[in-house]
Amino acid sequence: MNNISYKNFFINYGIFVLIITVFIGLLIYPIKAGQKAWAKQLKSDIEFVLDEAEPNSWMVGNQIKIKNPFSMSAVCYEARNRKTGDTYKTILIKIQTFYGPLPAVFTIDKNENIELKGFVSLHGRIAENMKNNLTNKRLEYWKSKIPEIIKQGDKND
Repeated sequence: MNNISYKNFFINYGIFVLIITVFIGLLIYPIKAGQKAWAKQLKSDIEFVLDEAEPNSWMVGNQIKIKNPFSMSAVCYEARNRKTGDTYKTILIKIQTFYGPLPAVFTIDKNENIELKGFVSLHGRIAENMKNNLTNKRLEYWKSKIPEIIKQGDKND
């Protein structure tokens, strides 16, 4: 009698574990399947902003992994300036602005000079005003943080 109850317990336990495993798999699969499309769209957004700032001057390359907490709101790619041949790192990072949180694109050269190229979802006169507002403390904060973010990403790569 005791063996039968143990047998039923392990059968029920196995079914429960199988259901939980399938459920977790169903939750994880769409995330993993969408990562490639997500990365492709972010690369396209960076290319658009760079092309808007300097037409036909940039070629965006491979993604550089950021393995720190900033990876949730930032992505980094290699980029090459077609006119000068120099290589840069571009980072798309969500920053707080007067208009709410917006994804901004920065370029970083090998001397760690950082330049704001533009905003993904903001164009025209408003975008130019925000880019030219060099006294903006939030932009200065992110410009000072970006080298640290990039170094941590390179170190762990």
